[in-house]
Amino acid sequence: MSKPSSAIQFLLLAALPFGAATAADFTIGGSSSTAQSLGNNQTGSVTSSGALSVNGSTVAVTITGNNATVNNLGSIKQTGSGRVIRDNSGVSNLVVNNGSTTNSSALMQAADADVIQMAKAGATVILNNYGAMISLNASAGGAQAVDFSSVTGANVVNNYAGGLLQATDADAVRPGLNGVVRNAGTIRAINAKADGDGVDAQANTGVQVFNLPAGLIEGGRHGITGGQADAASNFAIFVENSAGGVIQGLNGSGINLDGFNGKQSATIINHGTITGRGLTGDGDGIDADGIAYLTNTGIIRSLNAYSAAGDGWAYSEGISVGGGTITNSGTIEGLVTAGNTNAVGRGITLAGNDITSGALKGSREGLYANATITNQSGGLIRGQSDAAIVVSGAASGYTVTIYNHTGASIVGGGASSAAIKGNADNTVIVTGGIINGSSSGKAIELGSGVNSVTITGGTINGSINGGSGGQNTLVVNGSFAYDGAISNFNKVEVQGGDVTFSGVSSYTGATVLSGGKLTLDGAQRLSAESELILNGGTLRLTNAGADGQAFASLSLNADSSVLLGGSSLTFGALGAVVNGATLSFTEAASGSYAFRLLGNYSSDAEFLQLVGATHINGLGATYSFDGTYTRVAAVPEPATYAMLFAGLVLVGVAARRRTKV
Repeated sequence: MSKPSSAIQFLLLAALPFGAATAADFTIGGSSSTAQSLGNNQTGSVTSSGALSVNGSTVAVTITGNNATVNNLGSIKQTGSGRVIRDNSGVSNLVVNNGSTTNSSALMQAADADVIQMAKAGATVILNNYGAMISLNASAGGAQAVDFSSVTGANVVNNYAGGLLQATDADAVRPGLNGVVRNAGTIRAINAKADGDGVDAQANTGVQVFNLPAGLIEGGRHGITGGQADAASNFAIFVENSAGGVIQGLNGSGINLDGFNGKQSATIINHGTITGRGLTGDGDGIDADGIAYLTNTGIIRSLNAYSAAGDGWAYSEGISVGGGTITNSGTIEGLVTAGNTNAVGRGITLAGNDITSGALKGSREGLYANATITNQSGGLIRGQSDAAIVVSGAASGYTVTIYNHTGASIVGGGASSAAIKGNADNTVIVTGGIINGSSSGKAIELGSGVNSVTITGGTINGSINGGSGGQNTLVVNGSFAYDGAISNFNKVEVQGGDVTFSGVSSYTGATVLSGGKLTLDGAQRLSAESELILNGGTLRLTNAGADGQAFASLSLNADSSVLLGGSSLTFGALGAVVNGATLSFTEAASGSYAFRLLGNYSSDAEFLQLVGATHINGLGATYSFDGTYTRVAAVPEPATYAMLFAGLVLVGVAARRRTKV
């Protein structure tokens, strides 16, 4: 084939974009201002003593072919409005190495554009950064350090220890679809306008972010963000923050995921520190609008939130999610900066999105899925000036379950909020740890769902309110001493352990004793409208005075015992008495009744069966009706009968003597 004429060569060159370079391998060991281009299987290198600096709008290194490699050990700068590296054709297998394991001084810098941009969907790329890649973004036009947001093929960003990926007034890194970001260095968005994020997945689902020990991901707004494009789209993201790693938002959330519903999910594993701070708005540690699956052994914290006067409260939340699971053995807390009177610090909010229009504007949507919080030993969930855990929003039909293990703490703050506050959804609480609502006097305050609280031990400071649903149960199955008030339960059951209630409770549901020992320390500790159902175990009264405790009724279903402590019991009625079940009273006051029933039960067969199965101070039982109550007392001892008989004899003798006289 003959060579083209010089005229044809000129025409071919003239057809190239102005400033574009012919694709070819290159090595730069000195200073150069000539833009470069790489085609198929080509490599471009800048040595440690080399410097490529391009002005104007021309890309410093343009990628036009597959399997290209860029190696920079020196510096590559674009000092005008162009990018440092760009692919606009959708190349495959691009590899960019900035620096090396022995060279952290390599620099790629753009004055007013992205440092590297992959602009086509089908591209695949691996970026290995050991040095610095900086977008100065002089005109604040949204220029990233790394922009792979259009990529649908494999895209990986490796930022090694000592590496810096940084943008000013823009996102530092935008991964593509299913992109992977591994960071052991620093990924940072520096923002005068506070609107840039460290890593912004945008609407690209499947992104994975690994922040390794000593890694820092920091945004002027959020540390990491992304979310659904619309309500019909699915979106998922995975974030793992290793021990020693830090993810933080300087005027937003540590991790913020904007979404619409349960089609958005996030899996977050934190062993390091995740913090948010709101200077002009919200500042949650983690704000996930959809469903989240969180594991925390480190710190998740919100430092502050802001609301303008008249706009209502701002909530500084450690975590806000719409459902899923939270497993915690670290610290989750919401704090507020000293002097901020328009915000409160809350530990965890379980709710859907904010409602921004209509009659419900200002409230929250309901949950998008069941929500389970497991606070393990060593775990702390804390609201500095509000609840530790709040379930908010409209009734969703989903269930909230909270496990607070031995050695774990849930601590509320503020003067009015309970440590745990429910809504209309069904709530299940199982606790053997600490629930502290001492600042408000409220530990648990549930809503209108069907709620249950199970206590296996630990400590609860503040009242326990089962809510307004009317089908609420409280079960104690472990040693537990409580001096607060219990209200709004249709059943309170002691199944085992040494349990003491010394506060005055108002619940009117049944008090059920199925095992263990329940001590009522003080007179009338429970409502007289509560029925007592004895299924086994021991009831004990201490410091209760002569009249002790009144109940609406008494039912005996299994062998049970009562330690009266010199006091007594009063019942408004008699319930079921199971044949063969026995009732033993000890510490009954001498000469007084052990218990009494309102009304005359002298001819009631079930009552007579109960009397026959009752022992008082080791003796049998007898009864008498005083006109108002049927009293049950111990049968007098034989010595008492002898003394009575002797007294009667003396009375008879005296009478005979008077007759003879």
